[in-house]
Amino acid sequence: MPGHYDCIVVGAGAVGTAAAYHLASRGHKVVALDPHPPGHDKGSSHGETRIIRLVYFEHPDYVPLLKRAFTLWQVLDETVDTKLLTRTGILQSGPPNGEVMAGMRDAAQAHGLPVESLTASDIATTYPGFRLRDGDDALFDPNGGILAVEDCVRAHATMAEMAGASFNIGERVVGWQEKGGQVQVVTEAGTYSAERLVITPGAWAPGLLPATRRYVHLLRKSLFWFDAGDDTYAIENGSPVFLFEQDSHTFYGFPAIDDKGIKLADHNNGRPLTVPEQLDRHVDPDELEAASLFLRHHLPRAGHQLNHHTTCMYTMSEDGHFVVDRYPGTNHVYFAAGLSGHGFKFASVLGEVLADLAVDGRTDHPIDFLSISRFLSPTS
Repeated sequence: MPGHYDCIVVGAGAVGTAAAYHLASRGHKVVALDPHPPGHDKGSSHGETRIIRLVYFEHPDYVPLLKRAFTLWQVLDETVDTKLLTRTGILQSGPPNGEVMAGMRDAAQAHGLPVESLTASDIATTYPGFRLRDGDDALFDPNGGILAVEDCVRAHATMAEMAGASFNIGERVVGWQEKGGQVQVVTEAGTYSAERLVITPGAWAPGLLPATRRYVHLLRKSLFWFDAGDDTYAIENGSPVFLFEQDSHTFYGFPAIDDKGIKLADHNNGRPLTVPEQLDRHVDPDELEAASLFLRHHLPRAGHQLNHHTTCMYTMSEDGHFVVDRYPGTNHVYFAAGLSGHGFKFASVLGEVLADLAVDGRTDHPIDFLSISRFLSPTS
């Protein structure tokens, strides 16, 4: 019910449920607000699985956050009954000087991380279901694995509730403000007040965080499940998760976990959206053809029957990096936005970061490179 809290969390998705858990576990009175229940399929955190990896090609500065994220996921995995984290290793490939290969080498060198260089012959022996493009390199990160996406979100929500947090589901936030040293959040059910506000809106960032509209935009993304063909790609037979940089596409995928088969998606491209409600859930023939072509060339033992399809959304920042900071012009409002399609694996640690910021106004985690200041002019 509307009332007064130590902290309000707007958005009970991947990061919001983690933030609610960390805040409540520190003894704070917390309420999380969302129109949809944790683990819903209307936003960005669904589709059964997400990749987690440590040798991070996007930027070496993410690695310290990833190390903590891994630890927090492991603790959560050991606490709940549902299996959340499965280590498989991740096979990644691309041009020798491309974003993926060069970025992985930079991250491995900067942080002393194990990574194995593989030739086409090595892959034919160790991972016979995969085939490289001529001239491409391949690197194997043994710390790669799979997060059960909906189960992770629900686990954080359950642990938050056990620690005393409330989840008011079905309430759409229509506005918020900071006034007189407190924050107020208005929903369709009434007005909430608190000492602190955390906003983790996912694809609803442009509406709930007006200052982000200039540098955050939405993309529709497709997820495909293809018939595995045989047991070569079965997770129980050691098939890894994978990511291949291919000219204008970067395809990533998962071994066959169940009878849906191999999950495959293109990290690049996507159709622009103005609001989440525009999300078209139909199969795009061009996207399906691109995914099928990749499968034929690089996973030649797989079947080509499409077994399942769904869509989700990326909330892209201008530079593809997260934005985690205090909201401009406020004293006690903190947010995470623009996770740009690679944020789920960080949800556990971003929840901890936002709890630090909300309680102490600072965090020991290295997040300076994620500041909103990089998008703001000196007069903003």
